[in-house]
Amino acid sequence: MKTRRQFLKISAISVGGLALAGGGLRLAKGNSPITKLFSQLPSGHRIAGRTPTYCEICFWQCAGWVYHHEDGSIKKITGNEDDTHCNGRLCPRGTGGVGMYYDNNRLKTPLIRTSERGKQGFREASWDEAFDFIAKKMKKIASEHGHESIALFKHGSGGKYFTTLLRAFGSNNTAAPSFAQCKGPREIAFLATFGTELHSPEPLDIRDTKCMVLIGSHLGENMHNSQVQEMSDAIDKGAVIITVDPRFSTAAGKSKYWLPIKPATDLALLLSWIHVLIKKNGTIKNLLRDIAMVLKN
Repeated sequence: MKTRRQFLKISAISVGGLALAGGGLRLAKGNSPITKLFSQLPSGHRIAGRTPTYCEICFWQCAGWVYHHEDGSIKKITGNEDDTHCNGRLCPRGTGGVGMYYDNNRLKTPLIRTSERGKQGFREASWDEAFDFIAKKMKKIASEHGHESIALFKHGSGGKYFTTLLRAFGSNNTAAPSFAQCKGPREIAFLATFGTELHSPEPLDIRDTKCMVLIGSHLGENMHNSQVQEMSDAIDKGAVIITVDPRFSTAAGKSKYWLPIKPATDLALLLSWIHVLIKKNGTIKNLLRDIAMVLKN
């Protein structure tokens, strides 16, 4: 990958490749102002209609519209104005879905290895051949080592379907390592403390907050759509943003206070804040004043 632009063009756009595969989508005829506008263009460039879709690059799963020409080719992808996850605006990964859909390297058929592992030797196969190949391998493993000897490491919304498959096969050995490395500790803590998980998108009122602390969060780089939009609105309304991060991150660049702590000292910082708020009858205002003094010194 030579440039950041090329990387964004290819990697940040699975809304086109993944979401367009969904069945049962109804074509929305030219009812919107945008569709009517494009219908006035010369033949070959006209927008024939739009198809509803959604993006699965992250768990926000923003809803969108795919605008296509008369020959079925895709013109562009936009956010769905009725979707509260995007408010009509997709992030750069979503709007770039056209590039991924038409990428020459996008897999369109199953591949079966023809060379030894470590070498890139594959041939195209039909779905029937691929499924038969997998089934024979799974049956062979089950007959020699037992059904429970097969395990699944999953991620994303598609993981639940593979979990159902594996359980029907006779194995309950499934895990999502990404859960433990990502939001798992937070969800378990909320479940133990409040009796329910927080889930995502989180039910947070970022837009109307007066002070927001980002610690263990890189909002603005993970591009969780509605949160980024709400953070921008909060900044416009004068909210105080405090970013705790050893790096001068995107969020730090938009913050009033950047606390570049040493890695692994997050807990010490939080305990000191708790001490100020409880033992010294502190307030958020006093806490901000103390932060400002520390940064000055």
